[in-house]
Amino acid sequence: MLKIVKFIDRLNEIVGRITSILAFVLLFVVVFEVIMRKVFDSPTMWGFEFSYMVYAVMFLLGFGYTLKHKMHIGIDVLYSNLSPKTQGILDIITFIVFFLPFTLVAIKSSFIFALQSWQGLEHSQSPWGPPIYPFKAFMPIAFVLLFLQGISELIKSYYQKIKGREIE
Repeated sequence: MLKIVKFIDRLNEIVGRITSILAFVLLFVVVFEVIMRKVFDSPTMWGFEFSYMVYAVMFLLGFGYTLKHKMHIGIDVLYSNLSPKTQGILDIITFIVFFLPFTLVAIKSSFIFALQSWQGLEHSQSPWGPPIYPFKAFMPIAFVLLFLQGISELIKSYYQKIKGREIE
């Protein structure tokens, strides 16, 4: 179990750190576009569209990393007052009832969505018209990473809260 947890945690940590570099790419593109638009009165054809594509990839690939670092929104008003064992039971129930079905449906749906885009070699309808099928491929990848991190968190929760010890 430890090897599975460490592999998943390391994978999402690496993806998260690499993805953080996209923030600099996004910053550069947005600043460049603003300068071209406001200073030179010559907006680019590609700036806006490329910036939202980079932002989407950055957002998607951050799912698993964010879950690993427990940075998703949560309501701790009741949860924090529960015993560790009850918290563990609640974690397992919410994983099975909410997280598992959501991520599996998201993986399937986004895979079909991306596959259709690849089959049609979909391009944007803008005047720039870049291919968008590569960007849509990040959707199922992101949900798989989120699902894997959910498995890791479930295993850690089981050991820490139900068994009363850290995972070995």
